[in-house]
Amino acid sequence: MTANSATEGTGSASPGTDNRPRGAVWVGISSAVASVAGVVIMFVASHALSPADNAEFLSFWAALFLVSGLLGGVQTEATRAISEVSHRAVQRSGALVLSAALTIGGAAAAVLLLLSPILTTVVFKKDAWTSIVCLTVTALLFPVHAALSGSLQGQRQWDRFGQLVSLESTLRLIGVAAAALMGASLGGVEVACLTALLAWMSFVLASRRARASLRVRTSLGLRALLGNMGHALLSAASSAALVVGFPILLKLTTSAQDYALTAPLLLAVSLTRAPIMIPLQSFQGVAIAHVVRNPDEGWRALLKPLVWVAGIGLAGTVLAWFIGPPLMLIFGPAYVISPWVVSSLTFAAALMAILTLLGTAVISLGHHAAFSTGWIVATAVCVGVLLLPLGTDLRTVLSLTLGPLCGIAIHALSLGARRRGIVRAS
Repeated sequence: MTANSATEGTGSASPGTDNRPRGAVWVGISSAVASVAGVVIMFVASHALSPADNAEFLSFWAALFLVSGLLGGVQTEATRAISEVSHRAVQRSGALVLSAALTIGGAAAAVLLLLSPILTTVVFKKDAWTSIVCLTVTALLFPVHAALSGSLQGQRQWDRFGQLVSLESTLRLIGVAAAALMGASLGGVEVACLTALLAWMSFVLASRRARASLRVRTSLGLRALLGNMGHALLSAASSAALVVGFPILLKLTTSAQDYALTAPLLLAVSLTRAPIMIPLQSFQGVAIAHVVRNPDEGWRALLKPLVWVAGIGLAGTVLAWFIGPPLMLIFGPAYVISPWVVSSLTFAAALMAILTLLGTAVISLGHHAAFSTGWIVATAVCVGVLLLPLGTDLRTVLSLTLGPLCGIAIHALSLGARRRGIVRAS
């Protein structure tokens, strides 16, 4: 598919058009492509690199998605803000989401550079400056991708959003596979991950409608928009720390000798989450747009997805006990893991998905403070458990279970309080 066909195909929704059947197909396709691409990249890395280097790559991989996940707060708030002006009688006289995205990108890149001496000493032990450069470039440029994604979702242009997500993950996979075929070292594989940033650039260069999406105005001034994005970034940082940045948290709370042996555990964490979290993250914009249009329903607007996630999580927990360890051996004989660990991690992934869905309902209703509080508490509990004097496997399982449970409780209390307020008002 050419960049032009990916963005200018016929039958696409115009801004504000529902187009749900085709949109659901595109969002589903994009989530499947992203899931498969992520698993294949981890497979390629596990065979192209030694287990020790792969553990380092998984730390970089976690840091890369920690940065992009944190900056994904731009996408979350962009989706909410543009949904508001697209589906309600709200003036479009405010700031451009792109302006806020560029401001945040510059600030994020500066912060990463300031932290680089610490990161090169504590987190990255090999090819450290290559990792820092890759992360800084991502911090600077990814917010534009997030702004474009949020604008497309806010206008319910699900087909173009799906195409953008698919292109991003496909380009990253092509880059990593090419680096591995050329026998690239750890640093070369890390640099290859930057090919994903070409996705939004291709869209903007090739599509007039993509450029128009970046020029959509919100109802908020720049300061208010940045304030809302600040809450979204705080929660996104906590979410990213738990969802994709966990290897870094584990590395910071584990001795270097023990961490060198954690590649099987870290791979299991990623693999148990990918089937449920990557599709869910792709559908998050759909959920935000739906709740914004149906605010009185609150969390009930997401009741069906919650039931599906809970059911899939419980079934996956049972299946993982039996098929998880054999599947791990596909990545190599060194990737041995206990049945109870992979089963427990699958259950923890379902809890993370429920936390994400409830958080989506909370922020869609404009409860930015409760949204960020739930994720921050979940992360704090997770880190606290990792500091306990327990085995690495047990610390990992407990932290990824108890943290999300605490966040779920806070988000549920917020939604319950809003529901009681509506009932009293009526």
